[in-house]
Amino acid sequence: MSQLTYPFIATRYTDEIVSLAEAREWLRVDIGGYEDDDNTIIALIQSAIDYVEKKCNLSLGVSDYEWHTFSLPCAMRDTYFVRSITSIQEKTSSGLVAIDPSNYELVPASKRRHLILWKNGYFNNGSGFLVKFKAGFDEDEVPPTLLMAIRALIAGWFDGREDAINEKKTLSDKLIATYRIGYAG
Repeated sequence: MSQLTYPFIATRYTDEIVSLAEAREWLRVDIGGYEDDDNTIIALIQSAIDYVEKKCNLSLGVSDYEWHTFSLPCAMRDTYFVRSITSIQEKTSSGLVAIDPSNYELVPASKRRHLILWKNGYFNNGSGFLVKFKAGFDEDEVPPTLLMAIRALIAGWFDGREDAINEKKTLSDKLIATYRIGYAG
């Protein structure tokens, strides 16, 4: 079992968070027949989405996560917008053993925090756990604030293609601040 202590994306979503048509409209280059900047815009879309996801430590689309933990998992505070638990396996001397889903329940503590509640009678016999779960936003659920941050990044990078130093907090940084998930240590 891996030594990881924080959830990580095992399979990334394939949804289109921002389309080329949307970005072209935002940039006001949605002129019929004009496609000169499309490759640049596509790269900017991918970069802006990647930037927001890395700054917030979350997945904008619904992704499959894995979490290797050495204690009985309880609070899932490190990954927001958990949708469901796919499976929990316990590491024992004979390998990973699936825990029956009737032994646990995923309970929302708030919109951004979930708890794994263990049913009475379940006892930890192993030395660790592998939790697989789904988290992120459906295509039509990405918060408008995060979409606006992506839009601001695309526009800023498109208009100012030089490598500039910016020591002030940008609009995109302010917009994503409430969605950031910090990790201790």
